[in-house]
Amino acid sequence: MVYKKGFDLIKTYPTEFSEEIVSVRYSGQTESFSFPFPEKKVEHIIINLCPTEPWALPHWAILKDNTTNFLHRLEKVRSEYFPDSQCRIVVDRSEDDLINDLIRYGKENEWLHTYSMKPVYPYDAPVLVLKNVLRLEISFDEDPIKHGILLLDPQSVTGIYEHYILKKENEVRLIPISGTGLHENRILKVRPGTPVETVLKKYIKTDIKYRVFFDGLLNGIEVEDLTQAIDWSVKNIVVMEEKDYKIPFPYIRTNELRFTTSLRGELRRCVYCNYCDDICPVNLEPALYWHCHSRGEKQKARIYALDKCIECGLCSYICPSKLELLQVIRECK
Repeated sequence: MVYKKGFDLIKTYPTEFSEEIVSVRYSGQTESFSFPFPEKKVEHIIINLCPTEPWALPHWAILKDNTTNFLHRLEKVRSEYFPDSQCRIVVDRSEDDLINDLIRYGKENEWLHTYSMKPVYPYDAPVLVLKNVLRLEISFDEDPIKHGILLLDPQSVTGIYEHYILKKENEVRLIPISGTGLHENRILKVRPGTPVETVLKKYIKTDIKYRVFFDGLLNGIEVEDLTQAIDWSVKNIVVMEEKDYKIPFPYIRTNELRFTTSLRGELRRCVYCNYCDDICPVNLEPALYWHCHSRGEKQKARIYALDKCIECGLCSYICPSKLELLQVIRECK
């Protein structure tokens, strides 16, 4: 199988969440919602309702079967704080009902535009969204607000509306939890400031070893201290059962590609398979960075357009030799 520019994770790892959203109880100190309003004039707002990762918050949890209500909130936020902006909402091209709702609303509100795309990871990453939606090229670490563009998390729209316009307190964030280390995948209402262990304790399997990650397995962060508190930036939590064995000859078993949390690892030499070239969404050759790194020539990696890497993690994921390509790239940068 040949992978060409990105990967359909949602089809490969179908993940279902319970439709019942449950509140997590916590009596300790929590954090109030705040939003850093930009000083620069906002000309474009882009909101993503097309997640490309199976562990991401599904849009139905935000919209609650009432797209119009969400759009009314967006309209209030826009008119109050960003009156000169045009809003573009990115949606899955297969979501006909949602697209029709957005188009209908847009006909009566010329500030609203709909952009549909196939939910292939990582095409909701800022660099690729701006390139596809606005035809604007920016670098990985560049702040879009420099160009008058604000990327808004749908939950931030709700947060701004409730906290700054309605003056409501007791704000919560929706956090999806999923993975092989849980009894079931859930969407939880969590008050930021709540420890991770409190969030997970009712759902985590206690008879296994497991590892916990914020914001997914491809480019997220491992949580080693479960007393760490959730903050407003956490998008999701993934809990994976720990593996302590190797898969023999993984490079001839590509039909069994899967996420692994093996601390023992399957590290082998680069076999020049070119899978990382095929899957890279920005047309790089990640194996070249590995060879620069392994020869102690990290700075030489810049020759191969290192600055264009968006750190999506797909090269590490697809590598049959399990080379830590994303880690190497970050070190080279």
